[in-house]
Amino acid sequence: MGISSAFLNVPAELPFENLKFLLLEHILPVDFQATERAKFNSMKIIYNMPCHEFILQLNKQASKCNYGDRLEEQLCGGLRTGINNTPLQRKMLEKKDITFTEARKICEQIDDLCAAKNADTPVVFRRQ
Repeated sequence: MGISSAFLNVPAELPFENLKFLLLEHILPVDFQATERAKFNSMKIIYNMPCHEFILQLNKQASKCNYGDRLEEQLCGGLRTGINNTPLQRKMLEKKDITFTEARKICEQIDDLCAAKNADTPVVFRRQ
């Protein structure tokens, strides 16, 4: 029985760290960033999910994408496209150069309004 040319050393004789590196290099996808960005770009809000929960998930996924200086822009775009609410999307698109913070506030206002409509106790709204 001959020695495989794939291994210069017998695998059992290699240090654990080397074996681990070889195995992970073989199993793991080459480009994690592309995979994570594809997941980020395909995120959609689930029916009846509060916007703030979707925003948390969006932030969590964005942290894996290495967007760097474009993080704010990507989060804003992900929020606009991930919301399955046409009037809400239009409201966000009406503002030119909207920031993620502004888009998040619009979504949170809708969440608050929906919560108030479903609340058993009367709610007083203040003008800003």
